[in-house]
Amino acid sequence: MKKTFSLKKIYIIVSLLFLLIFSGTCIILRTLTSDPKVFLLFTVFTFLLLICVFILFCTIFHKLTLFTRELHKTLDSMIEGTYFSPDEKYDETLLSQINHHLGRLYSILENTKNSVNAEKVQLQQLISDISHQLKTPMTTLCLTESAMEKAITKPQELKTLFHTNTAHLNKLEFLISSLVKISRLETGVIKLSPSYQTIGDTILMALENIVLAADQKNIQITFNYSEDFKAYHDPKWTSEALYNILDNAVKYTNENGHISIELFTLENYTKIAITDSGIGIKESEIPKLFQRFYRSPSVKNFPGVGVGLHLAQDIISRQYGFIHVLSTLHVGSTFEVWLINSDSPK
Repeated sequence: MKKTFSLKKIYIIVSLLFLLIFSGTCIILRTLTSDPKVFLLFTVFTFLLLICVFILFCTIFHKLTLFTRELHKTLDSMIEGTYFSPDEKYDETLLSQINHHLGRLYSILENTKNSVNAEKVQLQQLISDISHQLKTPMTTLCLTESAMEKAITKPQELKTLFHTNTAHLNKLEFLISSLVKISRLETGVIKLSPSYQTIGDTILMALENIVLAADQKNIQITFNYSEDFKAYHDPKWTSEALYNILDNAVKYTNENGHISIELFTLENYTKIAITDSGIGIKESEIPKLFQRFYRSPSVKNFPGVGVGLHLAQDIISRQYGFIHVLSTLHVGSTFEVWLINSDSPK
């Protein structure tokens, strides 16, 4: 076992050490000179020197003790979570420097802890939201399956139930697919690989997936395509974001309506303006559009689960861009997607 020394023992040991040094010095001086005056002078000088050294040692040791106690208090308050960084002016003393660095370390650890707690809350909310969103289609599927068994001899009723089942299966598939994409992006499983390149081809990739639905409603789509417009983006994921916006435009635009896609080059951004002649959005609802699973009460009769715009915003923001919404109720909406038009976004 290692021996430990208390402050009292350390003082006694040091005092004895100085006493031995003084005694040894006196003996050596006595042997070197026989003159009493010289001996007395050197003895007094040595005694005073040792006294000064001893006082200096005690002072340093006392300050070290106080420093250690203050350091212990700081560390204890950090462990207990009651640490409060003092507002006093920073000075160049050792204690002040260590307190300053400990304060920075404590802030980093607190921010990390808060971030982890926030992620836990977010994960719990996500699980709750997923459970809620899956409950409705799953319940409907179970009910329609039971009804289909009873309607086996009624072809028309069976056909209706079959279409209902198909619609909810499609909704379930879209929901699961979207949630997988969101979770992979948020957890960093999927990394975007943006680069400075033509944006027009990326928009065409998104348009390919909504042209059929637009034709079925006789919606006219115009697009000022040009290879001159470039932006810092990942084509695959940016087309996914634009598809979600265009899909909503088609979904909420009445038959014989129109959708326009316009590109603009500004000083620092390339802007993609997607304008529709749809039902429009209340001004009070615009800030809620990008919340996960948010759906306006006015669109409850339209298909959808409320994850498309959330995913779109997540993708665009990860590329240093943003989405701005302008809308007039019963007139239409414009979703402006702003992307950096430089190969060095930071």
